[in-house]
Amino acid sequence: MSLRLTDTAGIRNTEDEVERIGVERSRQAMENAMLVIAVVDGSAEADAEDAAIIRAAEKAPKAVLVISKNDIDAPGTKIETALPTVSLSAHTGDGLDRLEKLINELFPLPQVPAGEILTNTRQAEAVSRALEYMDAAFEAMGAGMTPDIVLTETEGAMNALGELSGRTVREDVTNRIFQRFCVGK
Repeated sequence: MSLRLTDTAGIRNTEDEVERIGVERSRQAMENAMLVIAVVDGSAEADAEDAAIIRAAEKAPKAVLVISKNDIDAPGTKIETALPTVSLSAHTGDGLDRLEKLINELFPLPQVPAGEILTNTRQAEAVSRALEYMDAAFEAMGAGMTPDIVLTETEGAMNALGELSGRTVREDVTNRIFQRFCVGK
């Protein structure tokens, strides 16, 4: 599952017009998010800004509270919330595995019995071609190629995947179907 992350400004009252616009955009991003990861400074006591961030996060469909800087010996943040909470250090990486586990629990992948997705060689070949096209698209992006080159590769992947659902069918696949089955008129 892909999650798009947006790092936003903090939530606070400000007189600065530019910062106020950033705060408003942060609020809008939180309102539209499927998951909010609210981060507060664990090396200091919780303040009104922390409380505002947590209240906003509690309104999200899914949210996690991250208490940062657990590697600093300080009094620490004491926060009361029903949100799942993870203490971590961005500096040492401690706690990142717990955050990853928590997010995976919030967004579990559907359980698909083995062998029930691809039922024949044609489908496996279509998936293989789609992967090759996507690899080429990623390479093109990394090499700084123009967007039309990347789009061409991505469209190739989409067409290959479309063969699985029947949304697109290549001519050679149609010919194989007609060779294999008697199709009446």
